Amino acid sequence: MNSHPSPVTVTPMQAKKALGQHFLTDRNYCRKIVEYAGIQTGDSVVEIGPGTGQLTELLLEKGARVVAVEFDRDMVRSLEERFSCVPGERLSLVQADILGLDWAALPVLGSFKLVGNLPYNIATRILRKTIEVKDQVHWFAFMVQKEVAERLLASPGDRDYGYFSVLMQYHFERRPGFDVPPGAFTPRPKVMSHVMMLVPKAVQEKLLDPDKFDRLVSRAFAQPRKTLWNNLGGAGYPAELLGKAFQVASLEPKTRPHQATLSQYACLARML
Repeated sequence: MNSHPSPVTVTPMQAKKALGQHFLTDRNYCRKIVEYAGIQTGDSVVEIGPGTGQLTELLLEKGARVVAVEFDRDMVRSLEERFSCVPGERLSLVQADILGLDWAALPVLGSFKLVGNLPYNIATRILRKTIEVKDQVHWFAFMVQKEVAERLLASPGDRDYGYFSVLMQYHFERRPGFDVPPGAFTPRPKVMSHVMMLVPKAVQEKLLDPDKFDRLVSRAFAQPRKTLWNNLGGAGYPAELLGKAFQVASLEPKTRPHQATLSQYACLARML
């Protein structure tokens, strides 16, 4: 079996700007991602956006069983050609839009590790989508624009701390990884990228309704420069109820949205 196909030559013409494609072609960084993701022989791995297959090849070399989900039909045909000698039980290529994906339909049994070089233009939407399968995922190692990673990793008081920071912190433990420079890609992006990891939390803040929590946090950050009180009051929460909730959550009326902790937001969601 030839599970180590020769690397393909990637040219800028292969990348489609409309799809936000920037192919990671530096093999050293590909290998570093696989090591960071803790891939071992026998692992089930779902790869989001395999592109030209640089990372896919190394996942196979590690002995993983890979299900690669790619939206671009042209890239799927190229991947089928490149990995034509790899048995179907080792690699499944799925042509699908990850944002509309039925995870249950993927040819993978049980839990799996998730990896991916996420397109810049839909990265946050993909990350939200992964919440659907967090109970099946060991962890998710991925690469995004560094600015997105900073938002994901932000803590209360940080200027990057916002709705997305709180939402992902509720569902996952967030772990920083390492930067990847523009020169590692073809074509070169204009920004630095960052590889990081999300690990589903075993224990979460106790919430009766996660959707209610999502709505509350979204409204809280509707106008980040306003106070948390004004944002929630403007969203229709009664002042009397807000007063009680702020008192229980140990929040001051002048608290800004970026100053409240996950626990405080969870407290508000339980009471409002």
